[in-house]
Amino acid sequence: MKLRILGALALILSATGHAQADDRRTVAAFYFHSFTKSSCGFNMTAESAEKAAATLGMSNFHDPLFPAVAAVCTAVKKGNKSKVIEIRVRDNRNVMRKVTLERAKWWQ
Repeated sequence: MKLRILGALALILSATGHAQADDRRTVAAFYFHSFTKSSCGFNMTAESAEKAAATLGMSNFHDPLFPAVAAVCTAVKKGNKSKVIEIRVRDNRNVMRKVTLERAKWWQ
């Protein structure tokens, strides 16, 4: 009886681990959000970070994550204080994409 419970628990843990391991785009969106916030002070909404990750095809660090962070930082350093910033970055297939990022409120 205890072996069945242990087997069921192992099956549940492996299924949840597999579902979380396949969601690399959300992790890339989180890192994109945190890198832009820490490097140049641009606090974007979580929705715009996920949309940018989907548009650019971000899935890990060697994809267009760092060029996108650099594009956001250059737009912020130019003095862009508007609610929306548009950047142009090459995606993972080397196609130039235009991404719109929305600035989050100060409490978000």
